[in-house]
Order: sequence, then structure tokens, then C-alpha cells
Amino acid sequence: MSAVQLSSARRVVVKIGSVLIADAKTGEIRGRWLETLIDDVARFFARGQQVIIVSSGAVAVGSCQFNHMGRSLRTEERQAAAAIGQVRLLLAYEQSLKRYGFGLGQLLLTGEDIDSQHRRRSVRSTLQQLFNLNAVPVINENDTTATVETCIGDNDRLAARVAQVVNADMLILLSNVDGLFTEDPHDNTLARRISEVRCITPEIEAMGGPSPARHGSGGMVTKLMAARIVMDSGCDMVIANGNKSYPLAAIENGGPSTWFVPLAKDKAPRDTFAKCLPQT
Repeated sequence: MSAVQLSSARRVVVKIGSVLIADAKTGEIRGRWLETLIDDVARFFARGQQVIIVSSGAVAVGSCQFNHMGRSLRTEERQAAAAIGQVRLLLAYEQSLKRYGFGLGQLLLTGEDIDSQHRRRSVRSTLQQLFNLNAVPVINENDTTATVETCIGDNDRLAARVAQVVNADMLILLSNVDGLFTEDPHDNTLARRISEVRCITPEIEAMGGPSPARHGSGGMVTKLMAARIVMDSGCDMVIANGNKSYPLAAIENGGPSTWFVPLAKDKAPRDTFAKCLPQT
């Protein structure tokens, strides 16, 4: 795959991992890195692409307010941290987007919002109106109210479901890994990165593993689940390391990544998502 493939994607969902948006030691938002991400997003819009951001990090950012860094959170503590951290995240996104004249629109979703046909239509309608208003959507799971029965559980799969809902052409999962490896490269230096996947086979699934992140709830296992979701819908996906500045430009410039390419490009029919774009 190449930059040509990414630049031709008309509608792109970008998922940001907690390890990228929040400093691992302090929980503070990585403001300069976020600015470079928004620089990339603005460039995408300027060439006629829509971008929807699915952002993790609320719990990690909110935890530092209670000195909870370094230990597991109880359910009520996690919910409170999410409530506080989400506000700080939105302020950081808003300030960075404002440099380009973009507004910001927040959607906090649960599994019920995705599974219900009526609610899916409402999500699509809201996203459409945000684009009409020249606002960039930033989506997260509603960690403050989600229950075991209603939560999706991780933002990799949430991003994949959002990509389904909006009939996206590309899902980009930015984390702290260079892509999918045959084995964990931290455990085996001879592990080989897979550059392209066209089918999620049992062998591919076996390459996943649990997440070591303190605040993240994903890992390679959930990224492969996300890949299966979007590939079944005819949507491309890429896993890339977003740690460096301008992470989307790095992908276009050939940085290390793994591309997931569906065999069938025909997307399942969905409700219409209009073609309105923000104006830069």
C-alpha cells in the first residue's frame, strides 16, 4: 500500500491510543504532538477528505488529578477520571483545531448507540451536521455511564464500528507499535513485521497478544478484531506507530505500518451519509 491509497480515501476514521495523547508518567496531554496531528488532519480536509477522530486518553488524563497513576482504578474511580479527563482532552483538541478555523463536536457513544438502527441513524445525522458546521467530530466511548452490558470495551473496536456506521474508506489505528508482528518484538528481536494482510486467518489471530498498557484496554488482539470488522465491510485499515510528530504524514511517507486490505471492496448498503465537507 502507499500514500496514494490513503490520499484517495474520501472518509477516514483515525483512532488515537492513550499512550499517544497522554504522557505515560504524568498523564499530562502531549500538546505539541497533538498540534502536529491536527496539522495532518487539516491537510486531509484541504484535499477534500473527511476525518473523524476516535480518541482514547480520558481516563489516563483524568487519573492524574487524583494521584491514581500507577495503580488500577475501581469502577467508580475510572468513571470519575473519564469525566474529568474528557473535558481536558476536548479543550486541547479545541485549541488545536481553532488554529485552522475548525470547530469541535463531541460524541460519547456506547454499544447501544451502534447496535440500535435508530441510534445509528442519529449518530450519522449528528456527524453530518457537524461537518455542515465546519466542526471536526471527536468520538470516545461513554466511560462514565457504560455498563458491562452496553460498553464496547476498547476504542479499537469502537473506531471500527464508527467506520462501519459512516461507510468509511479507511480506518487508521495509531498506537505505539509499528504494526502487526509475527511475535512480540519486545520478546523476540527476530520477530518480523507483516506489511499487508488480506484475510484474518487463525495464524494472523495468533500473532495478537494482551495489551501491556496501564490505561489502555486494547492491544493487538482488539486491533485484529477491529480489522475483521472493517474488512468485512470493505474498508481498508492500517496500524501504525504514532509516537512521532505528524503521524499521518509519516504513514504517507512510507513509515512502518501494517495494511489490512479487504478482498471485496463492495461496502454493505447503509443509510446515506452526505458528501458535505468542512471548508478550510
